[in-house]
Amino acid sequence: MGKLAGKVIIITGCASGLGKQQAIRCAEEGANLAICSRTESKLMETKEICEEKGVKVLAMALDIREYASLKAFVDKTVDMFGTVDVLINNAHTITRPAPFMDKTIEDLDIEMQSSVYAYWNLMQLCFPYLKNKPGAGSSIINFASEAAVMGDEFYAPYAASKEAVRGLSRVVAREWGQYNVRVNTLCPNGLTDNCSGGFASLGKEVAKHIEEAFVNNPFHRAGDPYKDVSPVVVFLASDDSHWITGQNIHADGGALITG
Repeated sequence: MGKLAGKVIIITGCASGLGKQQAIRCAEEGANLAICSRTESKLMETKEICEEKGVKVLAMALDIREYASLKAFVDKTVDMFGTVDVLINNAHTITRPAPFMDKTIEDLDIEMQSSVYAYWNLMQLCFPYLKNKPGAGSSIINFASEAAVMGDEFYAPYAASKEAVRGLSRVVAREWGQYNVRVNTLCPNGLTDNCSGGFASLGKEVAKHIEEAFVNNPFHRAGDPYKDVSPVVVFLASDDSHWITGQNIHADGGALITG
């Protein structure tokens, strides 16, 4: 029996990248899934892979910046599975990396709406189903970023939104512990197909900076989303993490201590 057997898990941003690998890993551990993304064709590929693991999967194409779409997604999840045990807020729209003076308030709006606003909305929408579960309770995993913790160059809107996610998550962890809900943030280092595929479109300076950041750790390699990051997600979603809340976990191969 898998570590997540019988759990109902919502994961956002599952068409590709980290979200896709998390969905696959959670399915392998026995969780039934509700997954979403804007790209329907790729999302359905993820759905098919997960269903091959023997679990049930609800997949909906939507924009997480739209509250009505998020509400419909949660409602359909509950209609299909009866509850929500774990919420994984993974999706985030990253605007083109560039120096701060080249970024716009519109860039900030996109990143705030696709992360902290969407995470805020989904946490509130899922709360009635997450609260007061017996035993280990329920879990929320909000994706943050080491780029924000370290103040990485070229990522002003991203850093601002991801640090807002960390602050919000700490508050919710304090307030919802009484309801047996734990809330943690995760800073991953995983070189996804989305990241590597976008290097060619960036300027040489920015592309070089990003590529070096992925291998700037004691292991001198980029993290693998499935092998290195997703097992940490499984742990935080599982009952084994029942005494962990309000924490920021770095699944980064030690990049934080490398600096």
